[in-house]
This record gives sequence, C-alpha cells and structure tokens, in this order.
Amino acid sequence: MPAFQTKQIKFSQIQAKSTQSLRQICCLQPMLMRVRQGEKHLFIGEQHFIARVGDLVIAPAGLELTLRNQADHSGYACDVVLLDPQLIARCRQQYPEVLRAALQQPAQLCVKLDPWFALQWDQLFQASDAEPTPLLHHRAIGLLLALAMAGQGQAIFIDKGDSISQRVQQLLLLHTSKPWTVEQMAQQLHLGASTLRRQLMQEGHSFRRLLEQVRLNTALGMIQTTSHSIGDIAQQCGYASASRFSSRFSQQFGVKPLQLRATVASGAALTARH
Repeated sequence: MPAFQTKQIKFSQIQAKSTQSLRQICCLQPMLMRVRQGEKHLFIGEQHFIARVGDLVIAPAGLELTLRNQADHSGYACDVVLLDPQLIARCRQQYPEVLRAALQQPAQLCVKLDPWFALQWDQLFQASDAEPTPLLHHRAIGLLLALAMAGQGQAIFIDKGDSISQRVQQLLLLHTSKPWTVEQMAQQLHLGASTLRRQLMQEGHSFRRLLEQVRLNTALGMIQTTSHSIGDIAQQCGYASASRFSSRFSQQFGVKPLQLRATVASGAALTARH
C-alpha cells in the first residue's frame, strides 16, 4: 500500500524480501505496528519481545530499542501507524473514563489482536486513501478507543506533559532538512541557548543527540517506505554529504543505507502522498 499522511496520522507498510536487523531505533512519535508476515523481534536491554503475524506492537514516543524484522519464506510485512500526540490528547479528552480504566492495567509492548480490533484496523487502512481527513481522524480515534476498551495501549495513553526534549523533537520533525543550531532552536522556543542546553541536560538529552536521532530515524522510515534515492534522503534529512550520512546511519543502526534498501521488497517503497 502507498505510504501517506494527514496532519495527525501517517500510514505506511514496511515490506522486506529478507531479514532486517537494526539497532538503536528511537520512536519519534507514538506508533502502532501490526505484523502481516514474518516476525518482529524487539530487544530492550535484556528483554526480548516477539510479535508474530496478527500481533500488535504498541510503541510510545521516545522508546529506544534494537529490532529484527524476521522474514519467512515469502518475506516480511508490517502495517505502521504514526500518531500525533495531539490526536491522542483528543482521545483522552473525549473518553477520560475509558482511558483511566485502561491505565490501571500493566503496559504491554506486544499484544494479540481480538477480531473486533483487527476489523477496526483493516477498515482504517482500507479507507485511508479514499476518505476525507476529518473522517480518517475520527476512525483513528475509534481505533484508539477500541484499544483502550481492550485494556491495551497504556504506553501511548500516559500523559506525561510536553517535556522540553519532546518540544524540540517535534520542531525538528517539521523541518528535518534545516541546518539547525541550538541557538536557532532556542529562539523558536523563546529561550536562551544556555537555558535550553541546561533543560535538555536535566532530561538526559543534548541538542546534538536529538537532532541526530530525528534525522537518522526519519531517514530509516524513508528508506523502508519511499522510492527516494539514498542521496535524496540524505539531503532531505539534513546531510550535505551522502557518504557522511551513510557512515552515521551505519554507526547508528548497524547496517548501511544501501544494504537496508536492498532488503526492501520490490514495489514496497512508494513516495508518500501528502
């Protein structure tokens, strides 16, 4: 299916003809992933999670992990929905009692889909390129509500407020190719540069590290879901040199961009529709 996005939702499908192994992945936005073919192995510290065909992965923003997209004899496929925090906030505001009950349950990263939720998921994807944006947002909230009613999704429903690192991350996502400096970001946030550095340090972050995370993880998604050349992706993600981009990508994820692109199934990488 084509990758595409609305203002608050981005849909795509990752397809691979062979196994992909990637390390130090950072989820920049709340994310839901449904395995269609093969298995998704997730490693967080000493923990190892496996999502099999039909399973749902619930990943909150900021989650860092190593993963392996394990292909079977026919390859690997996974639906992906990226959700803007504002959409989740709307769901919290409209259905506080349902979400409050869901938050009493322990958070899980991988869950089995019941038939009703699977139907909601399929309907959302089938309608994705045909319905107006407001209806898609309504369907997405319905999907989140179904998740909460099943006692799942705690990791993405928790309202921790907007930290300074989250605000920086969101601005970087809007302008990934911009040659950002900490002074420019501080100006955007109406802060002094030294204040921004100090607040990020208090949260365990640095501006340089956040910038690199956003650029590399955005590039990762583009390699897997679009047909843009590696050089174009490097440029769109703020790298003046394709070789520099390739080096940093390899250091971060443990695989070179061209090696990862070679695993993508033919016809799977499609240009995003805005």
